[in-house]
Formats: sequence, structure tokens, C-alpha cells
Amino acid sequence: MTTHAGDAVAVIVPNYNKEKVLRACLESVYAQTHPPAEVVVVDDRSTDRSPDIAREFARDRRDQRDHLPPFRLIELPVNRGAAAARNAGVAASTAPLLFFVDSDTALEPDAIENAVRVLRETPDCGMVQGIYHPEPLFDDGPVEAYQLSFEYFWRRKTVGRETSAVFTASLIPRAVFEATGGFDGDLRHIEDDEFGTRLPERYRLVVTDAVLTRHDDVDRLLPLLREQFLRASVKPLIMLRTWRRQRAGAIGARGDMISLSRFWHLDWSARTSLITPALTLLTVPAIPFAPWLLLTWPLLAGVFVVANHEFVGYTYRSRGARFAVFAAAVHLLVHVALVLGHGAGLFRVAREVLGHRTRVAVGNR
Repeated sequence: MTTHAGDAVAVIVPNYNKEKVLRACLESVYAQTHPPAEVVVVDDRSTDRSPDIAREFARDRRDQRDHLPPFRLIELPVNRGAAAARNAGVAASTAPLLFFVDSDTALEPDAIENAVRVLRETPDCGMVQGIYHPEPLFDDGPVEAYQLSFEYFWRRKTVGRETSAVFTASLIPRAVFEATGGFDGDLRHIEDDEFGTRLPERYRLVVTDAVLTRHDDVDRLLPLLREQFLRASVKPLIMLRTWRRQRAGAIGARGDMISLSRFWHLDWSARTSLITPALTLLTVPAIPFAPWLLLTWPLLAGVFVVANHEFVGYTYRSRGARFAVFAAAVHLLVHVALVLGHGAGLFRVAREVLGHRTRVAVGNR
């Protein structure tokens, strides 16, 4: 495929302990119908063999006679998280377009080509965001199948709609990335959501199912719940920071995607999916004094399933009745973890607000 200089793409791959998947990820990058101009892998101080795998991959490519895009491996001295790794990858690249791909995914062959096409065909487009393929890169069991089923179902629904930023397989012009200010290198969770709150208002974020990537996702229940809890615990703090920027007059294009008012703009299903676990958790301290409250749990669970009937129906059609029951149960547990995470995040907000007031008071003495 012939490309113009303005369509040159730098692929940025942040990596941390993904020895199982990294080679498949890099092979998918080099198999693109729109070849990247450069590939930068940023290893975030991995403790497994993934840096060696990246070096072996680079050596294998040098041994080939075909002209291949330059490959660069950057090894960070300390583990700092995906946000800092992505920033380092951008700083080490030069192409005008940046394509971010996680090291536990493998792109479909036309992913970059389709992303560039959507960017060029969409007026005021500042970012093209792909979605996960419904089938896993490696099939590791029902928990992973649930996670990918939901991610595909949810992200497919966001095609053509206003949504928060996700950098799993996304294309963004370097100029837009720099105008946004890059990633917050201090964040280890929902750094892509936070980035989106600062995306300049004049740019559109376009979600497309023409850009697909296969994911090797979390395949055990407790790590999945922990991941959801941690991500949710950061969100209230990001909301606070976004609100402060709004008060200062600096509003990003997606600022409302992570604001408190966003909750009231969610559809009935999304609101109910958070309210029913919250009500269930609120009854827990009172059960020793009012055991009859246990009878409300099946009712609330039933309301939760009804609220998520579209997703449950999708899992039934894709994998059958047993998986649909399993997926509904895990989905409920995930939302319990989300509610607990939001609650923990409110304590972080209170601590920051009180600390800010203390600093102001001390400064005014």
C-alpha cells in the first residue's frame, strides 16, 4: 500500500510482563496493510522475559532481507505505569500520527489502514478509537470470555456516540496529542479517561468497529474484580481534578464524560447496574439487626439482570444458556467491585480536599 508522508504512523507499544502475548502483538503490527513508519516498544521494567522477547523479535527482523520499519526498544529504569510508558514512546518517535496498541493485544491486519482512513474522512477528527474483537487472542476460560463479551458489547454500542477515551487500539495525530498535554505520568489507572477530559474541544473522538484488536484479557475472577475496583477508586479523584479545571476555565472536549453529572445522563440500564449493588451493600451492616433484609437481595439481583437483559441476551446468543447465567453473575460481582471502588475513591477525594484546604490555610497565615 502506498502511503503519503502525512500518513506516516508511529506505533507505540507499552509493555509490562506480557511475555505470553508480546510476540503475537508485534507480529500483528508488522503484518499491517498500512505499514508503520516506526515501532517503539517501551518496557516498563518488566520482571519476566518480555524485554528479551522484544530484543529477539528485533534481531529476527534485522536478519530478514525485506525492508521493515525501524524498531526501537526502550527500557525504563523503574516501573511507572502505562501512562508514563506511552509518553516515553511518543518522545522517542517522530511520525506525525501515533497509534497506541497494548502489548496484550494483536491487531487485525487492516486496523491501522482503517484508522487512518477514518481520521482523514471525518471532519475535525482528533482521535480514532478501535474496539476489542469478541473472540480472545488466547482462549483462557469463562472469566476472560465474560470480560471480552462485555467489552465488545459495550464498545460496540459506543460506535458513533460521545464516549470517554480508551487507548487500546487508537490513532491520534501528534499535534493533537501534544495540544492535550500527553498522559498524566503519575496515574496508573484510567489514564486514558483522564487524557480524554483534556482533549481540546475542537476535536472529535470517533469510535469505530473498523479498527479491531484481539485481547488476551484477565482470566481469573479475583484479579478481574481487583482491577475493576482499582480503576473505579481513581475515578472520583479525576472527577475532582476535572471540576477544578472547569472552574478555572480549562474544559476539555470529554470533560463531561467523567463528571458527576454524567451519572444522570446514563441510560436506565447503566444507572440501575450501579444503584442495585449499592443498595445491596447498604443493607449489609443492618442485616444482624434486620435479617429480613436478606430477602431483598434476590429482588435486587433480579432487577440488575433485567436492567442488563441486552448484554445477557448477547451472551446467550453467542455462547449459550450456561455461559449467560455465569456472565450475569460475574457482571453483578464486577458492579459490586465498581461501587466499592467508587466509595474508596470518595475517601481519596475527601483527603485531597481537606489537604488542599489545609495548605491554603497555612499559606494564608
